[in-house]
Amino acid sequence: MFAGRRVLALIPARGGSKGLPGKNVAPLCGRPLIAWTIAAAGNDHIDSVVVTTDDDEIARVAVAAGARVPFRRPAVLADDQARMTDVVSHALDTLAAAGESYGWLLLLQPTSPLRTAAHIEAAFARLAASGGQAVVSVCEAQHSPRWMGELPPDGNMGSFADTAATRANRQELARYYRLNGAIYLAAIEYWRAQAGFLGPATYAYVMAPDESVDVDRALDLEIAGLLLARRDDAG
Repeated sequence: MFAGRRVLALIPARGGSKGLPGKNVAPLCGRPLIAWTIAAAGNDHIDSVVVTTDDDEIARVAVAAGARVPFRRPAVLADDQARMTDVVSHALDTLAAAGESYGWLLLLQPTSPLRTAAHIEAAFARLAASGGQAVVSVCEAQHSPRWMGELPPDGNMGSFADTAATRANRQELARYYRLNGAIYLAAIEYWRAQAGFLGPATYAYVMAPDESVDVDRALDLEIAGLLLARRDDAG
C-alpha cells in the first residue's frame, strides 16, 4: 500500500516474441527472464503481483516464481499491433470485475532484468518527494539526438543533423535522457486521464545506463547476463 491506496504490480508478458522467441522465459543466470522482475516486485508497498499473458508456459513459470495469473490475455491484445494502454486497461477492468480495487499501478516490463526491488523502492520515494501523480524511469542517452537525423532514399546528408552540434564536443552538448522501460508508476485515475504514464504531473526517476538493459535480442540477453554476473561478483 502507498499513500493509503493499494498497489498493483502488473507485468505484461505475451508469448509471441519475434526478435527472441520465448524471451520472457529464456534462461538468464539460473532463472527465467520474467522471474527477475517478479523477484524485484517483492516490495513492501506492493499488494499484488499480476502477470498478464496469453501464453500457458509463461503463466506456469510466473506462478512458480510467485506471481498471480488470474486471467488470460485475449489474442487480440497479444499480437504485434496491440497497444500497451489497451493491455493495461483490460487487466485493470478484469481485476475490477473480480472485485479487486487498486489506487496505484506499477507496470514492470519483464525485459528489464537489471531493475531491482531497491530501484522500485526509490521510485516510490521519488513519487512521494515530487508530490506528483506518476514516476517513470529514464537513463541518460548514449548519444545526443542532435547528432541524429533521417536519411532520404538517396542517402544525402545535406540536412541530416544540427550542423553546430556535429562540430561540438560531446561534453558541450546538453544531456538527454531516454525512457528505459524499467519502471512505470502512476495513480490509476491519472493514468486513465492521460491514457498513459506521461503528463504534467509525471516525474523522472533516473537509473544508470548499465541498469537499463532492455532485452529484445539474444545479444541483449547476453549483455544482461554479463552485467548480472558482475553485480553478483561485486556484491
